[in-house]
Amino acid sequence: MDISLKHEDYKLLVVNNDNCVEEELSAEIILPEYMPEILHIIKSVAQPRVASCKLVGERVTVEGSCELRLIYTGEDGCIYSFSQNKPFTAFKENESFANAVDVNTTVKTSFVNCRATGTKRAEIKAGIGIRFNVSFFEAKDIISVENCHLEEKSVELKVFSAGCRKTRAFAMSDTVSLSVPSAFVLGCNATARLDEVRKISNKIMLRGEAVVDICYVNSDNRAQTQSLSHSIPLNQIIELEGFEETFVGDINIEVSAIEVIPKGEHDTFATAFDISLGLEACVTMWQERDLKIITDVYSVEGAVALKKSPYTFHSPLGKIDDNFLCENSFTVAGEEVTQLLQTRGEITGVKVKWEDGVATVSGSLCVSVIFRDIAGAVSNVNKVFDFSYKHSVSCKSEDVMCDPSVKIDGITANITAANTVSVKAELRVCGTLLEKITIDTITDITVAENSSKGRRMPITIYFPCENGECLWDIAKRYNTTVSAIAEENGISGDTTENLKILFIPSA
Repeated sequence: MDISLKHEDYKLLVVNNDNCVEEELSAEIILPEYMPEILHIIKSVAQPRVASCKLVGERVTVEGSCELRLIYTGEDGCIYSFSQNKPFTAFKENESFANAVDVNTTVKTSFVNCRATGTKRAEIKAGIGIRFNVSFFEAKDIISVENCHLEEKSVELKVFSAGCRKTRAFAMSDTVSLSVPSAFVLGCNATARLDEVRKISNKIMLRGEAVVDICYVNSDNRAQTQSLSHSIPLNQIIELEGFEETFVGDINIEVSAIEVIPKGEHDTFATAFDISLGLEACVTMWQERDLKIITDVYSVEGAVALKKSPYTFHSPLGKIDDNFLCENSFTVAGEEVTQLLQTRGEITGVKVKWEDGVATVSGSLCVSVIFRDIAGAVSNVNKVFDFSYKHSVSCKSEDVMCDPSVKIDGITANITAANTVSVKAELRVCGTLLEKITIDTITDITVAENSSKGRRMPITIYFPCENGECLWDIAKRYNTTVSAIAEENGISGDTTENLKILFIPSA
C-alpha cells in the first residue's frame, strides 16, 4: 500500500515582548548666566528618543538619548525652561533572537523627579523602560492525502498565515514660523496617523500626517504660554521582501523621536522652530487562506501509523478602527485655578480582555496640567484616568488575541469650577482580532509494519449504545467507510440519531 502526501507550510506569527530593560539617567542642570535663579520648580520632564535599533546575531541593541527638562519660575514670576540631553545604550541577548524576522522597541518614562541643589542648579533623575518586541515565524507542516484509499477526518478553517513582519524607520522634518516669538520651549509631542495605504508589487505607499504639538513661553510676556499645533504631510514608500498585494494586515506608525530647535535672528527669542521627527512603521501582514486540517486517518486496505501534534492556528475575526472619548475631571487643592498653561497626555498599560463575545481594550490616560492660581503661582498636577473601549464580535471561542494601538488624537482641558479641571481626550484604537484555534493535527502518515487486515463478515449488525453516535468512529472501528454505512442505512447525516439498529457493510 502506497501513501502519497502533499505538504504545505502554515506560518504562525509569534511576538515576544517580555524582554525589558530599565535604565536610570541623571543630569546636573547648571543654568547659564542670562537665566534667573530658581524660585519654584514647576515640573521636570524626561522625553526619550530612539536613534537606532539593531539586531546582530543573538543581541538586540538600542541607542538613543533622553531630554531631561527643568521647568521653573523665577523671582519675576515668569516661566523658564532649560534642558540637557543624556545618551543611553541598552541591549538584550537571547539565543532565540538569532531566528527573529523583526525587532523594534518601545521606550517609556518610568519616573522623573527633580530637586534644586542651588539657586541656579538642579538635579534631575529619570528612569526609562525599554521593551524589545521580537517577532518570529513558527512554521507548521500541513499535510493532505493525494491517494483515495485513505479515509480521513478533517476540519476546514479560514486562517491567517504570517506573510511578513518588518519595522522600517524613516525621518521627517519641517520648519514652522511663529506668530508669537518663543522664549523657551516647555514641551512637545507628536503623533502620526495614516489616511491611505496602497499596495504596489513589493512596496507599500503610505499617506497621512504627523501632528506636532508644541508648548512654549511667550517672549513678549514670559508669564504666559503659547500652544502651537503643526501638521506635516506623510508620504513614504516601504519596500518589503516577500510581500504580495493580496496580503492583509496592520501598519502601525509610531513617533520614536522628536526634536524642536528654536531658531531666529536674536539670541533672546525664536521666530521659528525646526522640527525633526523619527518614525517607525511596523508592518504586520497575513495571507488569508482556506486550510483543511486532517485530524484522523485510517485505511480499509491495511493498518497505518499516525503522528499527531497540537497545532495552533489564527483565524480572522475582524478589525478595530474607531475613535472614542475619555472624559474626566479632578479637583486641585489650594488656591483657585485661574489659567491652564499646558496640558499633556500619555497612554500607558494597554491590554485586551475577551469575555462573552466582547473585546474590551483598556488602559490608562496619564494627564499632566500646568496651571496658574489666583495668587499668581504656577504649579503642575498629574492625574491618571482609566479608560475602556468595547467591541463586539461574533465568536464562540474565549481564546481571542489582539495587539491594539491606542493613540491620542486630541486632548483639551477646561476650568469648570473654582478648583475643578475637566479633561477631554479623543482616543483612536486600531488592531486586528484573531481567534486562536488549537487542533490535534495529523503531521505524518506511514504504512504500519503489520498492515494486513483480517477478513470480515459482509454485513455486521450493530446496535448503537448511544443515540447520536458518530458514523466516523463506527466506520473506523469496523474497518469500513462512512459512505458505505450511510448508503446501506439511508443516512444523510453524520450520526446514528433516531436509529435503533445499524447495518455495517464491509468495505
